[in-house]
Amino acid sequence: GGSSRDARRALASALPIGPEAIVNLPVEDFNALLGRARLSGPELALARDIRRRGKNKVAAQKCRRRKLEAIAGLQAELGRLGRERERLLRARGQAERALGALRRDLARVSAQVLGALRDGAGNPLPPERFGLRLAPDGGLSLESPGGG
Repeated sequence: GGSSRDARRALASALPIGPEAIVNLPVEDFNALLGRARLSGPELALARDIRRRGKNKVAAQKCRRRKLEAIAGLQAELGRLGRERERLLRARGQAERALGALRRDLARVSAQVLGALRDGAGNPLPPERFGLRLAPDGGLSLESPGGG
């Protein structure tokens, strides 16, 4: 890997500090150490190269870790949303069944009410020509599609 290659290069160049310390030192300490060590141009370049590659490696590891954490978070959210979807579908099914029962009840009650109503001559109102409408105040009114 990159760190063993850097370790070999640091040893071959006789750098006064190992690659781990080069990467992990705070920048001020790193620069101070380079100033005190009186390194040649190629040795300075090597130390900076080792530091750059090491910092890049650490950043890449952090990036991969954050990516995996983000994926895990999204998978958890997906599971939560799937459970919520199933719950909503069950609630919708219950609401549809309740609505169907209410519609059947309304049709039954409407038929009973219309069957009991009579016109001016005492004849039953034809249920196919009349209907009941529920008013906003809860009252019922008789309606006919033709306005009659």
